[in-house]
Amino acid sequence: MSEIRFLTSSDEHLSDQTPGFRKDDYRGAILAKLRWQGTMATEFGASAVLRGGDFFHVKRADRTSMATMIEAMAIHGAYPCPTYSIVGNHDMVYNDPTTLSRQPLGVMFESKLFKRLNEEVFESGSMSVRVVGVDYTPSMTAENLAETVKSKGHSYTVAVVHALAELAPSQRTQSFFNEEILDYRDLVFPGCPNVYVFGHYHKDQAVQEHLGVHFVNLGAISRGALTVENLERKPKVALMKFTSSGLSIEEAVVPHEDAQSVFDLERKQSIEAGKQSMSTFLEKLRSNATMIGGDSIRQRMAGFMASEEFTLDEKNVVREVFEAAEAGQGEL
Repeated sequence: MSEIRFLTSSDEHLSDQTPGFRKDDYRGAILAKLRWQGTMATEFGASAVLRGGDFFHVKRADRTSMATMIEAMAIHGAYPCPTYSIVGNHDMVYNDPTTLSRQPLGVMFESKLFKRLNEEVFESGSMSVRVVGVDYTPSMTAENLAETVKSKGHSYTVAVVHALAELAPSQRTQSFFNEEILDYRDLVFPGCPNVYVFGHYHKDQAVQEHLGVHFVNLGAISRGALTVENLERKPKVALMKFTSSGLSIEEAVVPHEDAQSVFDLERKQSIEAGKQSMSTFLEKLRSNATMIGGDSIRQRMAGFMASEEFTLDEKNVVREVFEAAEAGQGEL
């Protein structure tokens, strides 16, 4: 029976730099996940590995070492099948595709161990699967995406896209990225792909089917930020199988350490407690500043020192501020 298989993965964010609240060997953890993918691709019999963008994390090319790129190349050189990748926003500078040749991902493309995914057709017997890649662009809309990915008459079409997308989003524009969130419902049209594979969003939205179209949006392989979601989220890849009788998609959890092992939770809690304490202190300063009279710095300082609203440590901070103001300005 004719059969074509793909392993898909996105947002690896490989980096020499360890994110702020990670306490493990972040670089080593990502490389281990890449090695595992090669083993899984072999066991699954993958025809190709499809990457959804943001393979590297730091946009400055000189911040990714040659040693890291060489190791990534060696890992992919041992894969049993070719690797295809689209370009994410972290893979270029200023969202400018012309900078790609000077970026780490551009080096991977030049090595031929990564193939840039534009449009590829995979064939098995009388069956063909067209895979089209759509790089990141901040102005992407459902309309221009549809024009790029619409079917060309193959047995199946797969679109790999680096964009924010979900089913029935509560808001149409993401505040942090200030870019449109694509709605799955707008991506179902006559001749649309059978499967969409999304990168860019790091949260796991699982594999969903809407009106017969499959949406693969499993989130990032990396867990860089210490967020509530990353404390619970399990990095995953998708295993897609196409046959003459239909398609199937399975989720596979990538082996990883638990959150307690990789994140410095105590430091995070200490910082958050410090922020809350500072917020409370500043609010007390604001409310008391208008109540404590005096025109000179010394008069106001005396008023704050006499106030029962502040702890001794807080009064010492106030004293230092007033003394610095007195030395530099004379009046507050």
